[in-house]
Amino acid sequence: MSVKIEWKIFTAETQSDGTWKSNSPNLEELLNAIASPVKIKGYTPDMEYSMALLAVKGLPYFKITEINSGNLSISGMKAEQVKA
Repeated sequence: MSVKIEWKIFTAETQSDGTWKSNSPNLEELLNAIASPVKIKGYTPDMEYSMALLAVKGLPYFKITEINSGNLSISGMKAEQVKA
């Protein structure tokens, strides 16, 4: 699974190893600091989606734009709240 977030020219996507990949090295570093698996409190059935929710909570201009899970691909999702 991967979850993509975007704002203007900036894009970032969760990786299966719990890190972020971005078209901006600075954004990638920031996301790995503020929205990593260690920042998620409690159980979550989907770590990458929870990371994305935490990222858009910390960076409110960003929106979740795509969720890819195996054969499932969803675009234009609205973010739900996550406890952090």
